[in-house]
Amino acid sequence: MSWWFWILLWVALCALALLFVVYLGFRLFRQLKATLQDFEVAAGKLGSGFDVPDNGQAAEPRTIVPGVFLDPGEARELYVTGKAERREARRLKRVARRAARGQRQSLRDVRLS
Repeated sequence: MSWWFWILLWVALCALALLFVVYLGFRLFRQLKATLQDFEVAAGKLGSGFDVPDNGQAAEPRTIVPGVFLDPGEARELYVTGKAERREARRLKRVARRAARGQRQSLRDVRLS
């Protein structure tokens, strides 16, 4: 083989390698663009969840006191009342959900038993 064949071969290989790198860069750019669009959609959905309600009433701020600094009896009372509130909220959501779907209500949920 002559010397010009080797030069032609290496030029062709380098050109193919360069084309492949450009192709990979283009694919990476398109995937990055798609990912950024997905992030934008997710941020829009997430951002709308933190809007302040316009019902005229501002939500009352809750101050959180670490349980380490509370009296044990007071901490227990807060735990029990919070547990009862969460349980009641779950019951009300369950009753509303079943009523919206037209399902039977549990007697415990409607406080008949």
